Amino acid sequence: MATDSRLRAGRAWDVGPKILALPRTDCAICFAGDTDDAYPLMLHMASAVGDYPKSRSRGMDIHDLKGHTLRVFDHMRTYMSDLPNGQANPGPAGAKFIFGGYSWRKKRFAIWLLHFDAHLGKFAFRPATRWRQGNLAKQIMFAGDYIPEAKARLVTLLRTRMKLTSGGFDMEPFEVLRDMIRSGEYPLIGGAPQVFKIYEFLNSQPYAVVWPQRSQGTVTLLGRPLLPYERTSSMVLDPDTLETYQQPPAIAMPQEPMAPTTTRARRRGPRTR
Repeated sequence: MATDSRLRAGRAWDVGPKILALPRTDCAICFAGDTDDAYPLMLHMASAVGDYPKSRSRGMDIHDLKGHTLRVFDHMRTYMSDLPNGQANPGPAGAKFIFGGYSWRKKRFAIWLLHFDAHLGKFAFRPATRWRQGNLAKQIMFAGDYIPEAKARLVTLLRTRMKLTSGGFDMEPFEVLRDMIRSGEYPLIGGAPQVFKIYEFLNSQPYAVVWPQRSQGTVTLLGRPLLPYERTSSMVLDPDTLETYQQPPAIAMPQEPMAPTTTRARRRGPRTR
């Protein structure tokens, strides 16, 4: 999974966490759209995963977890109240989600778009479609802004590398996202890319990204630039070479200045017997 880090609400804030690791290590979820819908839904979904032992232990396959997620989302929306005058029901949810991971039951990766269906009045899902350029092994799912532009850039990149109708995806979708952010032509996206990787052996981890480039950049994790003394245990991705490396340990930790203290002799009154 890969996304930008920009949140917009009358301003641009380029440190928004958009990929959420779940309390199980075989899947993750990310969002595009309105944060007032996205964050409550995602956080309660993560809480539901962690609270149910069968889900937390991965005994529940991600195909079943996807259905449970939709039910959690729909149930949460029934508690909306104090709607605008003249509005009887909550409006459509303003966020979409990409949910995906590795299915131990079907022995393959699965990706879905979770979206609000206005005709049904509830959340629905759409599985990732097969890549239409000749190879049925490729799958990809887009959500958010500038999807036609991203697809066109991806086709151009694959054609240049002679991979349009053969082979699988490597890091090409990430390269497209990186270049679109750097170009400055797409004001609704920005900040450092966020990257999250899920493995077939039912494990997952975020990748830190040094941004905007390794020579003059800052290590970021899920969109947030780390403080100078912070060191991440995640592998750091160079966005240009696409190589990963381990961040060296900090040389020194800053010390908080100590407030001056004073001592005062305790006055002792006259003794009485």
